[in-house]
Amino acid sequence: MLPNNLISDLEKAITTRSAETGAMLHKITDLFLLNVGHYSADQLDVYDDILNELIANVEVAARAKLAQRLASVSGAPTNTIRSLALDDAIEVAEPVLSRSNALDDDTLTHCIAIKGQEHLLAIATRNKVSETVSYQLIAKGNEKVLGTLAINPGAAISDPGFGMLVQKSAEDDWLSECVAGRKDIPEQHLRDLLSKASEIVRQRLMTAKPELSEIIKEILPHKALSTTKKIPGPSRDYRIAERVVKSRELSEAVVNEFAEENKLAEIMVSLAELSGLSVDEIERLFMGTWTSPVAIILKAVGFHLPTVDAIYRSRLPNGEVIHDDLIQTKEEFIALRRPTAERILRFFCAKRAAKISNLSGRPVLAPRIG
Repeated sequence: MLPNNLISDLEKAITTRSAETGAMLHKITDLFLLNVGHYSADQLDVYDDILNELIANVEVAARAKLAQRLASVSGAPTNTIRSLALDDAIEVAEPVLSRSNALDDDTLTHCIAIKGQEHLLAIATRNKVSETVSYQLIAKGNEKVLGTLAINPGAAISDPGFGMLVQKSAEDDWLSECVAGRKDIPEQHLRDLLSKASEIVRQRLMTAKPELSEIIKEILPHKALSTTKKIPGPSRDYRIAERVVKSRELSEAVVNEFAEENKLAEIMVSLAELSGLSVDEIERLFMGTWTSPVAIILKAVGFHLPTVDAIYRSRLPNGEVIHDDLIQTKEEFIALRRPTAERILRFFCAKRAAKISNLSGRPVLAPRIG
């Protein structure tokens, strides 16, 4: 399988831990990908051993590149994929944790047990997440992990998992909406969530699912009158801002310019256009206290910290001090990798598109990300 000269170069690269090792890793990966899917078990084991030996002797950048190349490969070497998934560097682990079909539940649950929230978030974005893995994510994950798991249509959640998810969503409006939006949430857990949810969450849920009105009136009869109120739409008239935004070639620099000039309407319209969400949704997330979705959206559309800061400050009345939510959002923004943020935003947009398509029968455009 390997030319003789390549074998001697390989031995040299492994023993010397030189800069040549990264180049050798690239060559071996090229060779492997030439006939992937057609190797015998013994041949696959040979490649697995070689790649594992090499990745132990290369820098993070080389490991990250290998992870990107193997993440979507069916039949990738099992031990190599496992090593990449359990790498401490999230830029190495994320592509594999989020996309590789070569990972089994044992590896995923082990990763959840020993790694931090960034690794958990990558797992929560997988196209398929088993009940076993979901339960462990719910037990250990933070708000961002739980919300991502809840909006992931490929995540299977067990009855005990839903029970813990509902309990953890109490007093968290965004997470409550994510959990209540699950089509597979058992009725007893939905009722428990609705009984604990805030008034505004119940109103939003009734707008999205009118059939919930009767359940809410049944479990909270004293709230019947207040929960029949309609959700207010956007607080601003965005028609002029929409014309302004359409006249510009939309970019981060343009949004930063709007922020420096405190043009809030133009900022909201720009973010809606870039993310694929509605202006109403953007206004609700960005004009109140900032939480995890803000960091996700701003990272997904490719913005940088100065713009994050400028958008936040543009919302504040003159003289108002910076609050802790900006600090928290910037910390999450820094920790979050853009590919992960893009996958989460696609979940949001797919959910919204399905809702609108069901109501109108018309397809919805995809967000401008990726």
